[in-house]
Amino acid sequence: MRRLSLAALAAVVLALVVPAGHAAAPDVMHGGCFVDTLSKSAAGSNENVGAIGADSVTTTGDFPPAPIGATVTCWIEVNFVEAPGTRFHYSGFGAQAGIDPVSFVATDSDFVEGCESVRFADGTTDSGCPIGGGDPQIPPQFVLDWLNAVFDDLTAAEIAYVDPAVCPALVAAAGSYGPVTIGPDGDVFLPDPYDLGLTPVYDCPPYRTP
Repeated sequence: MRRLSLAALAAVVLALVVPAGHAAAPDVMHGGCFVDTLSKSAAGSNENVGAIGADSVTTTGDFPPAPIGATVTCWIEVNFVEAPGTRFHYSGFGAQAGIDPVSFVATDSDFVEGCESVRFADGTTDSGCPIGGGDPQIPPQFVLDWLNAVFDDLTAAEIAYVDPAVCPALVAAAGSYGPVTIGPDGDVFLPDPYDLGLTPVYDCPPYRTP
């Protein structure tokens, strides 16, 4: 694998550096509702169309947390009033996911926001507007997409210009050097005691697939 998924790497880093907290309520929703990009159904129309859904994990307790069943409800409000036909429910034990088409009427000057609530199996509830009551994605998806595009360009340049010069030298130096191991194909490995998928740190042909 030439590079680790940035989203996976961000999750690993957060898990390692963020200490567990002691929330007042033991039930936690990670993730939550989302509203996809909305657009007008036709030029000059006030009908907005798009998608709404949930992508969440629910846990309870600390050290370690355990999965718990929950129902996540998502809806859209226009000027702080629920838009008819925009409320959807997604249930599951430990995880909730789904997506539905949605439409509502709103002008360009109206205030539109997505809202969510969660009811856990033990009766605990939580809700909020705008969407965002769950744990935020860090970094945001648009940042991950941009970074992935940059990494793809760099990887292509590395394959075309760097590997032909570097990999033959690595193949010639194959062997173990303390914690560093160079494989017979030139791949460079470092210790990965937690099996996080961070090695090899350099990948020569034949390239590994993700």
